[in-house]
Amino acid sequence: MPNTILYHYKKMPDQTFLVDIFERKYQGPGPIFNQHWHEHLQFIYFTAGKALISCNARLFQVTAGDLVVINGNELHYGENHSPVLVCYMIRIDFSFLLSNQVDSCQTKYITPLIQNQISFKNLVRNDRDILHCVKKMITEYSSHDIGYELAIKASAYELMVLLLRGYLDRVYSEKELEALIRNIKRFQRVLDFLDNHYREPINIDQLAGMANLSKYHFCRMFKQLVGKSAGDYIHQLRINNALTLLQESELNITEIALASGFNDTNYFSRLFKKYQKVSPSQFRKTKLQ
Repeated sequence: MPNTILYHYKKMPDQTFLVDIFERKYQGPGPIFNQHWHEHLQFIYFTAGKALISCNARLFQVTAGDLVVINGNELHYGENHSPVLVCYMIRIDFSFLLSNQVDSCQTKYITPLIQNQISFKNLVRNDRDILHCVKKMITEYSSHDIGYELAIKASAYELMVLLLRGYLDRVYSEKELEALIRNIKRFQRVLDFLDNHYREPINIDQLAGMANLSKYHFCRMFKQLVGKSAGDYIHQLRINNALTLLQESELNITEIALASGFNDTNYFSRLFKKYQKVSPSQFRKTKLQ
């Protein structure tokens, strides 16, 4: 199993029932989760606030009532764009739908889904049937009433059918899936390095060397994979760090700029305003009120 920051694996709390549902609340603008990927399918149901979600270089502005589908082996990250953001994380290992008796359901749908050969569209909006299914799963998981496992399993089957009929994005061949995973792993070292060293001076030639690519091909592939240029990605990491320090530390603006990788306070302030629409001092003042 990959042992990196970019690759994320979280063990299911109950190994006899491979479903995990929990609520998350975020205060103020900033990252929900950094760029990462995992092998299981995940759903994020938003109940309050607004956020920006990136999935395989595609950006989605989401709000309360939206459901985001994170496919396996899909690079993704999220940013909170509201004072308060509330969502439910729903992790499902569809192998719990497998049975000892192999049938057409298993060979045509469940096995390809487990092997990440089936990819769904990332955003589900204003779909009453799917949202009803998701809400039922949340309610059953929270209540733990007798038979809740059966109810969730039934809802998982129903959710799979609704997604296959209305939100099928593509079906990967074995070679296409191998190429996708290979590209993710090629850039894994680069993204892990950036997450650990974004406060330091970084140049593109250095990053291209890590991926064993020319500067031109590195820049093109990075943007295809992540959804933004390497420079923008580094800026976002630094701004996210500054957001945390503005809310949780007593450092002044110059100290925060330096601690986030900026040597020029004026440049930091201009860039912060570009990303957050307010100056660092205005942001801090608002949070202190």
